[in-house]
Amino acid sequence: MNGNKKQSGDWKLIVGGILLIIVLFAAIKFIFWGLEQVIPKAPPDVSQSVSASRDVSAAQSGQESPSFCVHCGKALPERFEWGQFCPYCGEKIE
Repeated sequence: MNGNKKQSGDWKLIVGGILLIIVLFAAIKFIFWGLEQVIPKAPPDVSQSVSASRDVSAAQSGQESPSFCVHCGKALPERFEWGQFCPYCGEKIE
């Protein structure tokens, strides 16, 4: 008889565990929703202003940054400038 009591209580324990998981998941979602409402979002044009300032600085220097290494021919990063070393072959780009 003790075995039957444990089996009848097991399903209640399983359902209770599932309900606990659902409640905790909903609580976490609610907390993050509240944080999104409180914390202001960054303006979407931040990346555009950074790229515009980079273009202005390149135009002011009179030299465009190279796109490819003159020694190995591989594509260089966007922020690469003349006088730096190639990250692939190690040669100085002048």
